[in-house]
Parts: sequence; C-alpha cells; structure tokens
Amino acid sequence: MSLMKSILTHEKRSMSLSMVDFSAIISYLSALSSVAVVLGAMFVVFQLRQNASLIKTANLETKANMSFSVLEKITEESFARRRKNMHDAVKKYSQVNWEGFDDTLEDFEARNFGYIYELIGELVREGIIDLTIAVHSLRYLIVYDWDRFQPLVKHLMERYKVPVNPYENFEWLASQTRRFLAESGKIHTEDTSQPSASLNIQTDDIQTALGSDR
Repeated sequence: MSLMKSILTHEKRSMSLSMVDFSAIISYLSALSSVAVVLGAMFVVFQLRQNASLIKTANLETKANMSFSVLEKITEESFARRRKNMHDAVKKYSQVNWEGFDDTLEDFEARNFGYIYELIGELVREGIIDLTIAVHSLRYLIVYDWDRFQPLVKHLMERYKVPVNPYENFEWLASQTRRFLAESGKIHTEDTSQPSASLNIQTDDIQTALGSDR
C-alpha cells in the first residue's frame, strides 16, 4: 500500500510539474507573439515612411524635369518666332473684325501658340510645376502675351458660341503673374480656382514691366 501511495504521489507531482511547464511554454509563446506583432507593425510603419520618401523624391524630380522642359520651350528660337507671328496676326485681324482670319494658317498657329501657355497654366494649377518657378520664369511675357491674345479668345467664344473661356488657365496664370509684378514679388498661391472673367490689363502696367519691348 505504501508503495502504491508513493507511486500515485509521484505521478501527481509529475502531472503538476508538466502542467506548470506547459503553462510556462504558453506564456512564453504568447509573449513572443506580442513582440512579433509589435515588430511587424514597426516594420510596416518604416516601409510606409520609406515609400513616402521615395514618392516625394520622385515627385520633386518630376516637377524639376517639367520645369526645365518649360524653360527650354520658352527659350528656344521657334518660340520667339511663333510668339511674333501670334502678335502680328491678332493685331492685324482684330482691326478688321477678323475678316479673312478664320481657319487660316495664321488662325491655327495663333491658337496653337496660346495652348502652350494654357498647358503651362494647367500644370501649375495641378501642382506639377511650381507657381513660383513659373511666375519667375515667365514674368512680363505671359502678361503681355495674354493682353495681345485676349481679343482672339473673345472672337473664338463668339464664333463657336461657347460661354467658357477655352484658355482659362492661360488667363489665370497671367493674372497671377500680373499680381506678382504689381505687388513687389508677392505670389498668391491661395487662389487656384477659377480665373477672373476679364483680366483688364492696363497698358501702363504692361509698358512698365515690358520696358521698350513693344
């Protein structure tokens, strides 16, 4: 009987120790699982930050490339020639109520030139090109060109019977640049919605900015 009791007592102790060891293992594994979850979350956060940094760098590179592309466009020889042709055509035909202008080569060339500024304005409003860079690069060019181009826009709206300015981004960027020139270098970045109905550029302001270019 004593032997049986000893055996039973030993077995109970062994079972108790086994349960204790099993509980310890479960606690250990649970702790490891918690650590793994925390480390995993930290890794995800790190990856997100790395991705955000890469995206930001890529965006800056894209903006820089687009800005250089714009500068290249407005400094090449063909731009000056197309700009002169637009000025001459609009001045000539606006004085004769656009007679003989519609659908001519001069018509298409003038409209195509306007779309250069329209595209630049769109890229600025979308944040692809920085407003500061655009304004500092174009300065009086876009203000003076919009002043000359505006009668053609009015003619096109009347001709095609459309109430919306098809060159509204051109007008908006000219407006922003004009304000910059008039207010000692202050750039207004808050107003990126709709351009004004009419820019109403004053000749004196243009001559001041332009000097003797007219």
